[in-house]
Amino acid sequence: MSTPDNQSFFNAFGLRRGDVVSIVGAGGKTSLMFRLAREARNREMKVLVTTSTKILVPNSVQYDALDLTGKLFSDQTIAAPGVYVGGLPDNLPGKMQGVREDFLARQRHLFDLVLIEADGAACKPLKGWRNDEPVVDDSTTATIGVLDIQTIGTIVNETSVHRLGIFSQLTGAEPGDIISLGHLLRIICHDDGLFSRSLGREILFINKVESQEQQRNAELLRSQLDNLHIVTGSVARGTILG
Repeated sequence: MSTPDNQSFFNAFGLRRGDVVSIVGAGGKTSLMFRLAREARNREMKVLVTTSTKILVPNSVQYDALDLTGKLFSDQTIAAPGVYVGGLPDNLPGKMQGVREDFLARQRHLFDLVLIEADGAACKPLKGWRNDEPVVDDSTTATIGVLDIQTIGTIVNETSVHRLGIFSQLTGAEPGDIISLGHLLRIICHDDGLFSRSLGREILFINKVESQEQQRNAELLRSQLDNLHIVTGSVARGTILG
């Protein structure tokens, strides 16, 4: 089933055939990745979905083919449009990891689009980044940074923030503080923040915009950011608002 152009995430992000997209941040990376993969498949594309870190092995309804041998389908014929998930099994049950960057570089020509989950947040909606993350592939042509607008008003603690100490250094938010628009702005703009290791086109996705208040907050955030491609919406609802 095709997606109306005004609700197409693929169009909103300005993606195109041949792109290698690294998705970083917290608050909906995996859901966004598979939404983009489905839309690309509906455009008759062969889409590789993989990771440069670790992700849960997706449910079978999310892909057309799965290869956890590390070969990225190199021993198979990739002819039909579809979502092709590739990587290696992880030591943790139910998880997968990516292949070496040089091998991905050799194999990406088999696909029309490559989507890479390039960041880990331990299922928390906010995070701080070590010096070695996100793990953005050198071939990346577009980096999408995911930000959860529903974190505004929540409490800064170990439950809500991955790498709390680093997050506090980046934003000035101490444990027990309430997340504000200013904290999220610092996450985006800090040299060691959301786009610290980005390559190619930088695209900010403000996710979980599902109420008028959240839409106002998203627009306030947008008004403080110049020269950045910004998309607002909700992956869960399948809506693009701007």
